[in-house]
This record gives sequence, C-alpha cells and structure tokens, in this order.
Amino acid sequence: MSHELVELLRSVLKEELQPIHERLDRLEAGQQRLEERQQRLEERQQRLEERQQRLEERQQRLEERQQRLEEKLDHFIIETRSHFKKIEDELADHRRMFEILSHDWRNANIAIEYLNHKIGQHDLEIYQLKKRLELQETK
Repeated sequence: MSHELVELLRSVLKEELQPIHERLDRLEAGQQRLEERQQRLEERQQRLEERQQRLEERQQRLEERQQRLEEKLDHFIIETRSHFKKIEDELADHRRMFEILSHDWRNANIAIEYLNHKIGQHDLEIYQLKKRLELQETK
C-alpha cells in the first residue's frame, strides 16, 4: 500500500504541479523571447551608435572642408581686391597719360595752325618778293 500511496501522491502532485510547470515553461519561453529581443535591441543600438559615429565623422570632415573653403574664399577676395586695386591704379595712370597726350595734342594742333598761318604769310611774302623782282627785272 505504501507503494500505491506513493504513486497516488505522485499522481496528485503531478496533476497539481502540471499547471505550475506549464506556467513556468511559458515564463521561460517569454524570458527567452525577451532575451532575444534584448539582444536584437542591443545590436540595433550598436548599429545606431556606429552610424552616429560615422555621421559625426562626416560632419567633422564637412566642417573642415567648409573651413578650408572659407579660407580659400578669404584669400581669393584679398587677391581680387589687390588685383582690382592694381587695375584701378593702372587706369588712373592711363587717364593721366591720356590727359597729358590730349593737352600735348591740342598744343601741337595750335602750333601747327600757327605754323600753317606763318607759312601762308611767308608764301605770300615770297610771292610778293618774286613779283617785285620780276617787275624790276623787266624794267
């Protein structure tokens, strides 16, 4: 009887513990799913951190490139201003030279007009002298 009692007790305990075992199995399966999800979340977190690191590196490179571009632009502006100043100076020199040449040209034209007038007078005087000589020779 004791063996039967033990078997009966085992059977009763097995029946009573069966829901607990099932519940424990469900809890373990749920725990396993949670651990798997946790693992996937950690992997995703790692990928996000790696992407963020790459983005930060790209941003750093972009900032460095922007800085270099700003420096190049500053140098270009300085060079352009210098070149523009040189052109303005040369233009001012050309204007002064043009004014001098224009003044000299006007003076030369006045002198040419004066000399043409004098040539005309001299031609007239020479003509008159020739005529007088011709008249005197014919006499």
